[in-house]
Amino acid sequence: MRFTSRWLTWLCLSLMLWTAVAESTHNHPNKTESASCSICAVAHSTTPTATSNQVRPVFAAIGLLQEEEVIAKARLSVFDLGIRGPPAI
Repeated sequence: MRFTSRWLTWLCLSLMLWTAVAESTHNHPNKTESASCSICAVAHSTTPTATSNQVRPVFAAIGLLQEEEVIAKARLSVFDLGIRGPPAI
């Protein structure tokens, strides 16, 4: 790895470590400050429930497939007559 990418990796890991330490050890002297703190609000909130309103799919015909019969026209090339098969053993 190059020096810059290694340095950047260590910087990111260090910032994550210090953020985790700061979140887990911070405190507030009174309740009014903790009410406005975004970290405390997220930590003490309940987990959101997953809700979904799934609509039933609507199946509708948008057209009919009309197949046409395809007939290949064979062409005999002059080169096909001059090629001999493999020798018989």
